[in-house]
Amino acid sequence: MILTAGSSGTKRLPPWLRRNIPVLSESSRIEGTIKKHHLHTICHEGLCPNRAECYSRGKVTFMMLGDICTRGCRFCSVGKGKPEKPDEGEPARIAAAARELGLNHVIVTSVTRDDLPDGGARLYARMIGELRKLDSPPVVEVLVPDFGGNRTALDTVLEASPDIFSHNLETVRRLYPEIRRGADYDRSLRLLNEAKKRNREVKTKSSFMLGLGETREEILEALEDLRATGCDFLALGQYLRPGREQVPVREYISPESFSVLEERGYDIGFLEVTAGPLVRSSYQENRLDALSMGNSGAPDNDARRNAR
Repeated sequence: MILTAGSSGTKRLPPWLRRNIPVLSESSRIEGTIKKHHLHTICHEGLCPNRAECYSRGKVTFMMLGDICTRGCRFCSVGKGKPEKPDEGEPARIAAAARELGLNHVIVTSVTRDDLPDGGARLYARMIGELRKLDSPPVVEVLVPDFGGNRTALDTVLEASPDIFSHNLETVRRLYPEIRRGADYDRSLRLLNEAKKRNREVKTKSSFMLGLGETREEILEALEDLRATGCDFLALGQYLRPGREQVPVREYISPESFSVLEERGYDIGFLEVTAGPLVRSSYQENRLDALSMGNSGAPDNDARRNAR
């Protein structure tokens, strides 16, 4: 793979993945609010390497529908098993926490709930509605599972009018059977495509991880596949193994290689591309705020590149 820096035998993190610990006072405020409202975050459950940084900047990604997932993705540290009944009060508590934290961009994801007929879509819609009731309604971004391909569930979420509708492809087609058990590459693409067909105003977004053994050709194919769905926003980041139960890192990808892919993303028509070793789906999400509110026409990508 020509995008490589390191190998499957590399045990030490490369220098671009080492970082200073940020000031923790804001982190304590966010953690206290999450605990007070009895909520979960993917930042915590997913062992995100950016948690301290994002918390220190007043950023958080809520996680709905409990903390137990019915799928067994081999890159993810979220608990697997049989989840409890959905908490009907969760949407209102998410809105209350968002208000308390003064968030102007609220990102909410969830575990996958294959045990529910609608995959949890109803609670997603209620959560969006609760956020819309706030005195200063934030930009609302939902990062949803594939709902098992249930189009009625998709409609339920879209009818609640999120500003950004996200679903992560996560990896290339060839690695799905190994990395995303229970998921389907084409089903994920269809979900994004159907979302765009049903609501042309909503901005769609996806992300995937590098360093799992994919080739350059496979990455470029995935970029083209995502763009063909009409996907607006793209995020690319380095896979980092959360623990021994997850698959190991095969390669560490250099910042320069991420820059090449970022340029490629713009060249094929994405409105916004965020790419880098520590990028995650919701990392530096404020770059999306202006685009999420329904700009007319495509932005000048050359100007956007020069502004970064």
